[in-house]
Amino acid sequence: MNPTLIYEEKGQGTPILCLHGHPGSRACMQVFTNALSKHWKTISPDLRGYGDSKTATQFEMEDHVSDLIDLLDRLEVNDFLILGWSLGGILALEIALRYPNRVKGMILVASSAYPVSSHPKVGFFTLLWTVVAGIFNRIRPGWAWNIQWFGRRSLFKYLVQTHTPQTYRYLADVAWSAFF
Repeated sequence: MNPTLIYEEKGQGTPILCLHGHPGSRACMQVFTNALSKHWKTISPDLRGYGDSKTATQFEMEDHVSDLIDLLDRLEVNDFLILGWSLGGILALEIALRYPNRVKGMILVASSAYPVSSHPKVGFFTLLWTVVAGIFNRIRPGWAWNIQWFGRRSLFKYLVQTHTPQTYRYLADVAWSAFF
């Protein structure tokens, strides 16, 4: 039996199914849904085993697809767009392949149809600087010294192109849960 997914709906209009990555939850999708829900209806579930959609039973990746289609059927959503971030993008592709008449379009963020990346390997110090930059930025959002010394040397260099205090304040405010 499929568990009932916990989800959040915002806005009105054409539905966009917003799927988080690993390890994430519906909360990290606010980075997107806060803006998108002004023009569309966003549906952001916690995938099975994530956030508030806890489970004690084992499951397969295919179970995510069944859970999501069950949720959309319960909500009487027949046609929809999908925004998939990382793991959510992989699930978006699976849903589109299985239900091509229902999926009207996709936005994939940091996703791969073949999850082997051509990105350079990330070293220990890049990961360390990412943690340090994230923590400092949470404590003192937009601190220029942190941006210069840690932010530009961390994984933030792939996340943002504009390393300004305003960008880092936004990251501290909205993207904290998505990052950690």
